Amino acid sequence: MILNTKPVFLPILTGIAAAFLAASSPQPIPKNQDGESNPILIGTLKIPAVFVKGGNFEMGDQFDAGNDDEKPVHTVTLNDFFLSATEVTVAQFKKFCLSTNRKIPEQEPTSADDHPVVFITWYEAKDFCEWVGGSLPTEAQWEYAARSGGMMLRYPSGDEVDHTMANLSGKGKKDKWDKTSPVGKFAPNHLGLYDMAGNVYEWCNDNYKSDYYELSNSIEPQGPATSMFKILRGGSWYHGKEELRCSDRFRFMPVARISFVGFRVVWKVDKAETLKVQTIQ
Repeated sequence: MILNTKPVFLPILTGIAAAFLAASSPQPIPKNQDGESNPILIGTLKIPAVFVKGGNFEMGDQFDAGNDDEKPVHTVTLNDFFLSATEVTVAQFKKFCLSTNRKIPEQEPTSADDHPVVFITWYEAKDFCEWVGGSLPTEAQWEYAARSGGMMLRYPSGDEVDHTMANLSGKGKKDKWDKTSPVGKFAPNHLGLYDMAGNVYEWCNDNYKSDYYELSNSIEPQGPATSMFKILRGGSWYHGKEELRCSDRFRFMPVARISFVGFRVVWKVDKAETLKVQTIQ
């Protein structure tokens, strides 16, 4: 198996003392492109979730700017789904840990309840998603949503990304955080999804293989059957703009605890409607 040639860094693979500060509310969730009240609140945690209309899209490196594992570009068909509007927060994961009698991994001293939870293994992310009635998004679902429903976009924000649009390596302009930022502090993409670029990489459900795109199913692809690695998407506060591209693929072993990795949740439409608390106006 041929892995990506990009270097993999593991800054701070073990937790350090938590100092949770008071949470502040994320920015209001915007209306969707049709002007309707798109997001709903799901479950007892009232997680804001955005409806993503399924369809066909060209998955992969449409701009010839990435690595070989982002090729070939191939057509994928997806069903409708709901995706959490933000990455899962420290506060949300605390409630999960309290309910399931487990201990939350120690977070960064600079973290707070409204920051994305990090140092979470793929298995713990999977457990949380199932606890709220969902799952980790597939790699295809993630890229489709980052592209605002499969649009030809280099970044979730469009043709460019910088510190006014995302929390990425370094600081400047609107990005004033050394590490994670509170969720929802940058403008969402066209679907109303926050931090699809930057802040933290996000676990996906799929196994990783570098040549999977040559073999991928065209309808609801689920990733290769086996691998040592799980897929991550979206870039982070630790990475440069190239890792924030919609088609960029990253991977780690599922047991890894990393300071720049979190996750978000996907729900099937019927399950989301069953768990719906209310629509956000």
